[in-house]
Amino acid sequence: MEFNIGPRMVKTGLAVALTLLITDFFNLDLEIVAAIAAVLAMQPSIMRSYTYIKEVVITNGIGIIFALIGYFLLGSHPLSVGAVVIISIAINIKLGLNKTVSLTVLTIITMMLGGEDGVSFIYIVERLSLVTIGVLAAFTINALVMPPDHKKILFNMIKKASDRTNFLMRVISNKTLSIPQMKVEDREVEKLINEAKSYYEIISDERNRLFIRKRLSFFRSIIIYKHMIQVLSKKHTLIRQLEKNMNVVEMMPSNKAYLIKKLVQEINVYSENILLLFEDKVVLDKDLQKETKTAMQVTINNLIEELQGAEFTKWAYVFPIANSIIELFFELNKLERFVRLKEINN
Repeated sequence: MEFNIGPRMVKTGLAVALTLLITDFFNLDLEIVAAIAAVLAMQPSIMRSYTYIKEVVITNGIGIIFALIGYFLLGSHPLSVGAVVIISIAINIKLGLNKTVSLTVLTIITMMLGGEDGVSFIYIVERLSLVTIGVLAAFTINALVMPPDHKKILFNMIKKASDRTNFLMRVISNKTLSIPQMKVEDREVEKLINEAKSYYEIISDERNRLFIRKRLSFFRSIIIYKHMIQVLSKKHTLIRQLEKNMNVVEMMPSNKAYLIKKLVQEINVYSENILLLFEDKVVLDKDLQKETKTAMQVTINNLIEELQGAEFTKWAYVFPIANSIIELFFELNKLERFVRLKEINN
């Protein structure tokens, strides 16, 4: 059985340890509440931790108000606590504060299940301190211990998704993959692309960090990553169009199938070369690359000419593939320009 401990797991454990040390130092009861708060507050990036703290202030403010109102009007009966939790969750969701709902619920429960002496000012401060210590401990550990190299992580995700899409584009036109296996690969590619998109949102958040190093280089990188993900989406669209329509296209008595297969393979090589250029693994001669792109454009024009005068039913099968190829080609051309611009500025 594979046993993998990632940085976020380590940081969560350290945040819990730091929280317990602090609560023990101040001799605070219910230290488990602070520990849970630390676990809930651990975020995948520094900026998201900062945003989380700002949201915690708002949602906990709502939670405290409702907890106190509920306690003094309804008491600390389990049904009273449940009713206040439901109302607070509904309000938080209505305000779009979904990320900190769990922490708000924790605050409400902690506040409403008062001690033997009831709810006093000291009691409120102590209970709020537990949540505050947990959240700040998580933020501190996240900022200081093993800060994630988001650019490296995201590029590895993009590279993995790109390798899978390149593989599918190579085999789909030659029919060397069974239909069930093709569906499995397609689902895996979709999953990898969605993961890259989700992680891009995290790295995009880091633009607002005031203490980021090499800020201009960082901005250039996330623009390139954005276009890389757009290329992945276009490639996946093309793969699905080939899977859906290629069988019919091959049965047509014309040159369309050959032109499409030729374009797919050329674009695949073009895509691989751009990533290699980004990694500084190859040097692509600009003039030679220009000739290659011109040849692809000629092939695209030939495909369009082949479509001229074709029956509507043939257009319905060929056009989605041709359109996907053209969109992917222009997206790759745009990506290459950004990558070359990065090389000039470095």
